[in-house]
Amino acid sequence: MNRLSLLIICSALLSCVFLAIGCSDANVNASAGTPKAAAAPSLQYVGAWGTKGNDAGQLSNPTSIATDPLGDIFIADAGSHFIHKFDPQGTPMLSFQDDWLRNPQSIAIDRGGAIYAADAARAGFAVYLPTGDRYHDARLSSHPSDEDVLSIAVADDGQIFVLDSDANQVFSYTPRFRLAHTWRPISGSQGSKDRPNAIATSSDGNVYVLAASTNRILKFNEDGHPGPEIAVKLPGAGRKLGYQFAVSNGYIFVMDGDGLTLHVLTSDGSPKLDANLAPQLGQTNRFVPALAASSHHELFVLDSPDSRVLRYRMNF
Repeated sequence: MNRLSLLIICSALLSCVFLAIGCSDANVNASAGTPKAAAAPSLQYVGAWGTKGNDAGQLSNPTSIATDPLGDIFIADAGSHFIHKFDPQGTPMLSFQDDWLRNPQSIAIDRGGAIYAADAARAGFAVYLPTGDRYHDARLSSHPSDEDVLSIAVADDGQIFVLDSDANQVFSYTPRFRLAHTWRPISGSQGSKDRPNAIATSSDGNVYVLAASTNRILKFNEDGHPGPEIAVKLPGAGRKLGYQFAVSNGYIFVMDGDGLTLHVLTSDGSPKLDANLAPQLGQTNRFVPALAASSHHELFVLDSPDSRVLRYRMNF
C-alpha cells in the first residue's frame, strides 16, 4: 500500500469517528432539550355541576354533602327537604322527601349505603335505606332547639355519632341504635366561648371533632377517650378555621374561615397542602362550603349560595 492510499484510509476512518461523536452529541442534546411532562397539581379542578330549584335532582338550599364507598354523592337540602344522590359527574340517581325531615343539617353514609340525616328541628336523626325509605329515627336527650346545630357521622363498624354543638355533647349509638356513650368533647366552664362545630369518623377508628374558634381538631376513640389534639397553624394573625371539615384517606380537609382557602393535613396533624379555591368559588369572602372526600381520591365542595358542587381530583 503506498503512502497516498494510507492517507486516504486514515482520513476516512477519522471522518467516521467524528461523525459518530457528532451523532452521539446530537442525540444527547435532543434528549436534554425534550421538555418533561408537567406534574399534575396536588389538587386538580375537574368541573362543577348543579341546577338550582326545588324539584328532584335540583338544589335549593343545600346544607351538607357526603360520599359513599362507590364514590357517589349525597346532599341534604334544607330548602326543599330533599335528600339527593348523584354520581360524581352530577347525574341525579335518587331524590326523596320525608315528612319527618324539617331542617336536615348534616348527612352521613355507612358502608352499606344507608343514609343518616341529623335534623335539629326534629331534635334527632333519621336513618334511611339506600332506596330512601325511612328505617329508624331517634331523638337526643339534650333536646336541641331549631337554632341548634347537629352533626352526624358513622364509623366503618356501624357506630353512630351525633354532635350537639350548643350542648357540647357527643351521643354515640350502637349499630342497633342503642345509646352507648355520651361525652363532652370540649372541657371547661359553661361560659367558655369554645365549642365543637362538626364531627367526622375515619377508617383509622378515630372520631374527629372540629373546634373552629380555637383552630383545633380534637381526636377521640369510639368510647370518647381523648387522643392527641391537632392545632392547625394558619398564616396571619387572627385567622380562624371555618365550621366545615371532612376526614378521608388518612387526610383531614378543613376550610378556612374566609370560605376560600382549603387546608389539608395528615391524620397526625402535619400540614400537607393549602389550596386557594377562589378561582372557582369567587374572589370575595363567602359562606364556608361543606366538604366531602371520597375513597376514589376526589374532593367535592358544596357551594351552597350558587347551588352547585365543585369537583376536584386529589393527586396525593
